[in-house]
Amino acid sequence: MTAVKQWELCDGCALGKQTRVSYMPKSPNHAKKLLEVIHSDICGPMKTSTFSGKKYFVTFIDEYSHFCVVYLLRNKSEVAAKFAEFVAFAETQTGGRVRTLRVKQLRCDNGGQYKSREMAKFCRERGIVQKFTPPYTPQLNGVAERMNRTLVECARCMLEHAGLSKSYWGEAVMTATFLRNHCPTRATSHGKSPHQVWTGKKPLLSNLKVFGCHAYVTVPKEKRTKFDARSVRCRFLGYSEHEKAYRFENSPNLRFGRVRVAFFGDWLQQLTVAGHPAFLNQPPPEDATDQEESSEPEETKEEEAAQDEYVEPGSKRHQRTRSLEEAVEIPRILERWRYADYRLEGIGLVNCTFDAAFVVDSVGEMPTTFTSAMESSNAAKWKEACDSEINSLRKNETWVLVPLPKGRKAISCRWVFRIKENQAGEIERRLVAKGFLQKYGIDYEETFAPVAKFTSIRILLSLAAKYNLTVHQMDVKTAFLNGWLDEDIYMVQPDGFIDEAHPDFVCKLKRSLYGLKQSPRMWNQTIDKFMLELGFKKCEADHCIYVKRNDHDMIFVALYVDDLILASNNDELLKSTKEALSKRFEMTDMGQLKYFLGMEIDQDLTAGKVSVRQTKFAKDILEKFSMEKSNPVKTPQDPQDSS
Repeated sequence: MTAVKQWELCDGCALGKQTRVSYMPKSPNHAKKLLEVIHSDICGPMKTSTFSGKKYFVTFIDEYSHFCVVYLLRNKSEVAAKFAEFVAFAETQTGGRVRTLRVKQLRCDNGGQYKSREMAKFCRERGIVQKFTPPYTPQLNGVAERMNRTLVECARCMLEHAGLSKSYWGEAVMTATFLRNHCPTRATSHGKSPHQVWTGKKPLLSNLKVFGCHAYVTVPKEKRTKFDARSVRCRFLGYSEHEKAYRFENSPNLRFGRVRVAFFGDWLQQLTVAGHPAFLNQPPPEDATDQEESSEPEETKEEEAAQDEYVEPGSKRHQRTRSLEEAVEIPRILERWRYADYRLEGIGLVNCTFDAAFVVDSVGEMPTTFTSAMESSNAAKWKEACDSEINSLRKNETWVLVPLPKGRKAISCRWVFRIKENQAGEIERRLVAKGFLQKYGIDYEETFAPVAKFTSIRILLSLAAKYNLTVHQMDVKTAFLNGWLDEDIYMVQPDGFIDEAHPDFVCKLKRSLYGLKQSPRMWNQTIDKFMLELGFKKCEADHCIYVKRNDHDMIFVALYVDDLILASNNDELLKSTKEALSKRFEMTDMGQLKYFLGMEIDQDLTAGKVSVRQTKFAKDILEKFSMEKSNPVKTPQDPQDSS
């Protein structure tokens, strides 16, 4: 046979038989010290978001130590900000006295979140080299891809073992990261744990607990009475990122908190795993006495707050025991607890590791931020309410998204939540601009706006009783949005509703918004002008009381911000006025007046009576101060005695 001197490429074979070149099992070039190479990848979106609305998580892995840092995200656009946060954390924690270590290289895929202008600008300013993998080659980003798989598998197993819903995946992933950083691995030198290589210190493993297990947390004596339960039963959900503390959930009220000391028992964890929930429903053990029996000198609050060491199992503090007595019903604790001075004492089977104080972030109360609302047990209702508010704002063309002009500052905004003071106790939300950031002469000038006086409202109700007037109530939806602004005001996008296509844009307000200093005035001017157009005249004694007369027919309108009281002796006149208002503004017709400014109002036209009471307000006061079961005191006059 004639020897083939040169290999010739066959076009047909190349098109029909070509395969991918195999990848090298390991890269020959490894990082020689910390922060030389950082690997990153994002995982998500998850079909089920966390209680705080997170749908993604991003990992940053140091190649030398294999130490992993995880951040939970709502949107992919947050990756750049989280990378900047990671760089600041890593360079501070790993730097020495002589020289500070710097992140040199970031390896990631071609995702848009890694190629954004914000990410490119940050890396360019810090001198960080970005190395992207070619499309459809996850093998070249193997460190981050494998880390994500490890964390997801571990989190999935922990959720199944604990019997928790998928909404807890964020807690499970953070716990999996903590455990993985503290476990030895062959990927590091001499089989050390990533935590040891990263910090230079051996990790303390005595504080590790079973994810999802139950534990008892002491109620501070300031928050309980003599015969209240001494502790509450919580579920362990991992470890705090910034404190030597555990993370717990108080399941009945879905409140999350951080605890630096708790009662854990191996016997309790074993029964939890074995599936004996009946035992866990029993009340927790209670101390027999209120005073601590300790021969150790009492430490000051400052000394206890400064303690960082763990309480090792087997120590004297761990082995001290106390007599037990039957516990009473666990109370529902509504107050927010901050760092207080109270210590837990161990009992025989309890494995205590942390020591100091107890912190609870209550989300069972009225939420104060959008995040806390999404973490509450009523998250679905709050989300629906927020969606309705945003839809109203967009329908009303309240703002337009624009880049922030140079030399201008955008004011912030926040969500305000409350339970509306009516018979149904409906929830209410408002997107409020932080008007205190406005500057006089630039963002606003005049701000005064009147409201109806309480005296005027009571007089109006008296007239209704005397002349048999039908009294109805209307509410203006997003009233302040009806006023047009004369000034150029810029506001940041609201939490939970940031435009993914333009996350850096701001809202240029076209209409007034709740919280702006001039909003009440602009709204009052708008509705005042309309009422005069309808033929109403303002009362000289109260400019928020409007009167209209047609021969023997008359109608009164009382204006209190966005709530209107209409009283008339002619049903057709009342109906036409309500139709005119509804045509001009987006109104809610609430029918006959029953509840106004905390007052419950009953009208009996046949008897010519209007009764006013504050039953719900009084009950709320009693509940607030835990006086529901207190003995009542008689009024000076018997209500049944009409004489």
